Amino acid sequence: MLKVLRKIRRAITHDEPGYYDMYLNKGEQFFARLYLHHIRSVIKQEATGPLKLLDAGCQTGRLAIPLAKDGHPVTGVDTSAVALHKAQNHARDAGVTPRWVRANLGSWLPKQPAGSFDAVLCNEVLYLRENWRELLGGLIRLLKAGGLCFISHRSPSFARAEKSGEGKVDGSYYNWQEREDLRRIYEESGIRVLNIVPIWQLSHTVNPEKVTEAQRDLLFQEEISAAAANGDGRYLLVCGKKR
Repeated sequence: MLKVLRKIRRAITHDEPGYYDMYLNKGEQFFARLYLHHIRSVIKQEATGPLKLLDAGCQTGRLAIPLAKDGHPVTGVDTSAVALHKAQNHARDAGVTPRWVRANLGSWLPKQPAGSFDAVLCNEVLYLRENWRELLGGLIRLLKAGGLCFISHRSPSFARAEKSGEGKVDGSYYNWQEREDLRRIYEESGIRVLNIVPIWQLSHTVNPEKVTEAQRDLLFQEEISAAAANGDGRYLLVCGKKR
C-alpha cells in the first residue's frame, strides 16, 4: 500500500522523498567539478563562442546547470520526471533556463535532426545500457561537423574490481572498454579523439562527502594532477571532435 501511495505522490508532485539528487550531493558535486574542469578546458581550446549543448542523461542538472551558467544553450534529457522537476528548480535558483526533456534516449535520439548540436555530453549512462553502441551512434549523429563530444565509459580496472564486465551483473547491465578500444570505436564513428581523461582515480579511497571543503579542494588538485599522467579512473571521459 505504501509503495502504491509513493507512486501516486510521485506522479502528482514529480517528487520523491529521499531521491538521490546528484546536483546537491557533496560527493557528486565533487565529481561534477572534475568533469567540468576537463569539459571547460576543451571548450576553451576548441570553441569561439556559446555552444548549443545536449546533456543526455542529465539527472538533476549537475553538469547542465553549470554549463548553462557559462552561457551555453543547454538541453537536458532524462527519463525521470522527478529528476527533471528537481533540475528545473535548481536551474531557477541558479538563474538559468535550460530546456528539459523527459524522454528515453533510445527513442528520442533518432527523432532529432542530424547535426543539431554543437556539443553532446553523456556521462555515467552508457555503461548501464545494453544498447550503448546504438546510443553512442545516435549521440554522434546529432553533432555538427566540428562539434565536440564528452562521453564517459566505465574503465576496465574498476569494472574488474567490482566483478562486472560485459553483460548482466546483479540484475543490471554493465560494460567497460579499454582506452585502445575507445579510440578505435570513436575514430571509426568519425570522431577525432582529443583526449581520454580518467575520472575518479584517487577518490575511490576517500568519500568526498565525508571530508571538509578544504580537503575536497586538495583532493581535486590531486585528481587533476593524476589525470595528467593518463592513469585509470572509475570512468574514462572521451573528449572528441567530429570530423
